[in-house]
Amino acid sequence: MTATAPPALVEAPPDIATMRETAHRVLGPDGTPDAVPPAGEELDTLTAALRGHIELLAPEVERAAGLLPGNAPTGSSARACASEAGGRLRAPELAFAPLSGSVMYARRLARVLVALCDHYEIVSARVEETPVQRAFVRLADHCVRCPTCRAMNDHGANAGLPCEEEERLYEEHRQARRAIRQGQQ
Repeated sequence: MTATAPPALVEAPPDIATMRETAHRVLGPDGTPDAVPPAGEELDTLTAALRGHIELLAPEVERAAGLLPGNAPTGSSARACASEAGGRLRAPELAFAPLSGSVMYARRLARVLVALCDHYEIVSARVEETPVQRAFVRLADHCVRCPTCRAMNDHGANAGLPCEEEERLYEEHRQARRAIRQGQQ
């Protein structure tokens, strides 16, 4: 009789939709600061859920980022976000203002969770550089090489001379960011 190895466990991917919904319940529609936050037991439950989601997702973000080449901008950003998430988990709630401190703490956790969800979706799809990052690098490369953009005034400050290429590249960067916010990419 031969022994067979047990089937390999297939780990389900994180439930990003549920995580985003939990964060949305704390942040309110469109993340507006004037949204009425949950209170009491509901806030405590949501805060515990946010912490749990972050504890589950941060290592997954780091793992997925580790599969990208070491110089991939998305991997570096994702690892930094996961590190920041760990710092938020270690930060205590503001004890001096029980209600507003708890709401502020929950909203901080919710914003970190949303950022982790964004990073997870990018790095788990093996995207090494986003359109926004590409546009920014083109803009930055131009600005450090262009004599017009680097021109200094008599006081040693940037002269702020108009540069059509810089304006075009900046507009490309703005369009890439706008497309992300509108969910087009």
